[in-house]
Amino acid sequence: MNPAWEQLSRVADEPAWYWVYDKLGFWPSTYANAWPGFREPSPSVTWDLSAGDADRASAEFRLGPYSVKEDDVATLALQALRACVQPDEWVWALHWQHQSYRFWPHRMGGSQRWPVPVFPRGDYHLFLAQDFRFGTLGHPWERSLCVFGKELVDAVETHRNDAMTAVLRRDGTALV
Repeated sequence: MNPAWEQLSRVADEPAWYWVYDKLGFWPSTYANAWPGFREPSPSVTWDLSAGDADRASAEFRLGPYSVKEDDVATLALQALRACVQPDEWVWALHWQHQSYRFWPHRMGGSQRWPVPVFPRGDYHLFLAQDFRFGTLGHPWERSLCVFGKELVDAVETHRNDAMTAVLRRDGTALV
């Protein structure tokens, strides 16, 4: 197993999941009228990972291509997380209804596989600071990535280059 990842039992990941459901009001849904499916904290930025301006409620949208490459998002997330944590510090890596992990960003090699990707391909993925001061929530059906907490938002905006360009919402408010 990659030394950057440690599997957690369902008991060990409970504090993080309680926080997600309680503080973020997480309510997973495939229905567009229920999105984003959680309370986006302030500060936060939610980036659009989809291709084009399709109707988000349509099945074609949910099955269509992404405009952002998964590897680009992983590279960006790794850079931003490393900027926000100490070399010996881990973050929660939560995969909804699947195995959760502790993740040490500074131990991660560039080409190593992520057991829980930041990119929300087919499921909800969350990365959270140990003390929940920042995090990400990838939404598989909306095709979006919400980054929250000033420290992580600043780090993503500093490192993002062309990886993510289209912003859907800031602090939970849709941009026109």
